[in-house]
Amino acid sequence: MSRRGYLLIAVVLVIVSIGAVAFAAGTSPKSVGKTSAAGSGDQAPALAAAGWINTAPLTAADLKGKVVLYDFWTYSCVNCVRTIPYIRSWYDAYKGDGLVIVGVHSPEFQFEKVHSNVQAAVKRLGVNYPVALDDNMRIWTAFGNQYWPADYLYGRDGRQASVHFGEGDYTQTENEIRKLLGVPAGAPRATVGHAMGGSDGTANITAETYNGSDRGGQAFVSSQPLVPGTTNFTAPAASMMNPGDHALSGRWTVAPEYVQSAAPGASLVLRYYAGGANLVMATADGKPIDVQVKVDDRAPTTVRVGSSDLYNLVQDRTEGEHTLTLTPAAPGLQAYAFTFGG
Repeated sequence: MSRRGYLLIAVVLVIVSIGAVAFAAGTSPKSVGKTSAAGSGDQAPALAAAGWINTAPLTAADLKGKVVLYDFWTYSCVNCVRTIPYIRSWYDAYKGDGLVIVGVHSPEFQFEKVHSNVQAAVKRLGVNYPVALDDNMRIWTAFGNQYWPADYLYGRDGRQASVHFGEGDYTQTENEIRKLLGVPAGAPRATVGHAMGGSDGTANITAETYNGSDRGGQAFVSSQPLVPGTTNFTAPAASMMNPGDHALSGRWTVAPEYVQSAAPGASLVLRYYAGGANLVMATADGKPIDVQVKVDDRAPTTVRVGSSDLYNLVQDRTEGEHTLTLTPAAPGLQAYAFTFGG
């Protein structure tokens, strides 16, 4: 099940009401739509981080008497990236009033466990609040979390006041923070900078689409099955593909988390319904690879892939059905997961 697949709000509220820890034992991580609920009133678990960015290690004593927002994120998750300007604005506006924000970086892909990659992303994304590196998902597990992004808000008494999964409801969350801090109603509110555009909520928007053998097989339509190993693939005509279908053409190596181009001329074809499209990409040896990006019959553009990260491929296009074809200029391109927006 896609980690960022949308769930019904009612289901999530039931999950929260019975306790996230019990639910976490038997499900896969994912992201959800904007859903909020009252907190459990439980005390926050200790932060068993593998490392810290922007701060010395934070202890229970450091957080005592503070209002604390724990934001679970990972840097290649587009839903998480879209929330960062809001979270940063709350930190800047209310840290003087006693707000502490802890960005818990819980990685999905192996490259997100590399601390230098996270440090570079923190700098690039303007994350100026403390970040706990949760390489082995210990903090994630202690909270019973299952979602990217997820926000757990605690009052000065150390008890959980509210939870929020996914994007949205920013005003509601800010109001909860202000109430817990005792900020007067007439006090200035946080100022939000640029936020990466997201889905407009249309139900037809294509869900996150994975390319590796672990989770990519459900909508895979090339000539050969998506199993680990190196294979020559043939993609069907785009007219034979439905939104969400993806296919490989040419020679590719299939790994559990990604597919890797294995010969010149290899291409990846995706049929999707959205306005914008993003893809998590990397290269096998870290050297840059130019990728030709072609949408429908429009003139192609080029994206240079160097670092292991989320790359925007298409933006400001008319929402609807489109065919996206990616052709790397050299072998060694690794394609992980597509996400979509308006």
